[in-house]
Amino acid sequence: MDPMQRVNNSTYSSYLELGRLDFCNKYLSITELEDIPFVLVRIEMDLRKSLRPNTPAQVCTWVSRIGNSSWDFSARIEGRDDGQTYVEARTVQVYYNYRQDRSESIPISFRNFLEAEFPVEP
Repeated sequence: MDPMQRVNNSTYSSYLELGRLDFCNKYLSITELEDIPFVLVRIEMDLRKSLRPNTPAQVCTWVSRIGNSSWDFSARIEGRDDGQTYVEARTVQVYYNYRQDRSESIPISFRNFLEAEFPVEP
């Protein structure tokens, strides 16, 4: 909480991490930290409304861009009860091999996971 009785802005990054963790839990078998196949390289957030402590919130995350070695997750932090948007965000991840300490092109098997989370346009 910040001095104005709102959720501190730095906390929103942690909320966005929950969306990335949901993706990992849904598609990946992570037994060691080195099994996580990406590194976070960018976060941008637009704060639309102050979130107050004890306000039930949820994070909605989806893939919004897929490149050769990177992709974007877009996300919204919204009130579970009121449906209001508190934060709109975008993160950029790079496919990364921690054991070899280098970025790599996104392999087809992982690209399929990303495409499954990419919204279908009408």
